[in-house]
Amino acid sequence: MFPFINLFGQEYPTLSILGLVGFFVAVIVAGFRSKRFGLTRSDLVYIGVFAGLGLLVGSVLFFGLTRISFVWENRDYFPNFTTLLFVLFGGMVFYGGLFGAIAGIFLYSRVMKVPFSTAMILTIPVFPLAHSIMRIGCFAGGCCHGIPFPPPLGIAFTNAVGAPNNIPLLPVQLYEAAANLLIFGIIWCYTKRDRSWVAAACLYGLIYSFVRFWLEFLRGDAIRGFVIGLSTSQFISIAVFIVCAIGLSALSHNKPVASE
Repeated sequence: MFPFINLFGQEYPTLSILGLVGFFVAVIVAGFRSKRFGLTRSDLVYIGVFAGLGLLVGSVLFFGLTRISFVWENRDYFPNFTTLLFVLFGGMVFYGGLFGAIAGIFLYSRVMKVPFSTAMILTIPVFPLAHSIMRIGCFAGGCCHGIPFPPPLGIAFTNAVGAPNNIPLLPVQLYEAAANLLIFGIIWCYTKRDRSWVAAACLYGLIYSFVRFWLEFLRGDAIRGFVIGLSTSQFISIAVFIVCAIGLSALSHNKPVASE
């Protein structure tokens, strides 16, 4: 596909470029509601920066956690410390990025004295929008690829960086991008009325974790960590689904759930 984009004579990873595009699109879209909550577009940019930094740190750290067993089993084969660090932290895990982004927003709210609930209700609906655009970047580079599958559903890469070339694979990245776009529409419409950020977050987590659990069976990359046949992301999806289901149930019965 297109693992790199040439800009002004320099090549940049398509995933990184679309990650930035996703960030700016999310900020612009969230800005349509900023006045409703007493924030400016500048506030949203700063919130986005904190969230983006948290996403980067969280996603890389979670990736490292999934690689610990592999590193330990192959500890005698790393020529130097730099190689070890690349193997441990040379990838990203979405759930880690999501939790890191929330932590970044929490930090911003405390530093700038902005209500955490306000920052969250503005950003939660656009999380899946940014994620959708980033997944297209994954497809362009070949990372997070699907299992081998014959055409026409299977698509063969010819110059992928993160996928085997010339083997038809399910474009599971595009499936997830489409699912995230649908989730964005659902959460955006859901939050048109006054909702607590907890309810919006639980609805988002419930839908996404369900989708992600089943899409993992279509993934063909084997670097995500597995236990008893399930990937790390599937175990996290199960936990997120249960927590979010309990949260929505509690809210529907008018039980107090903290909004800060």
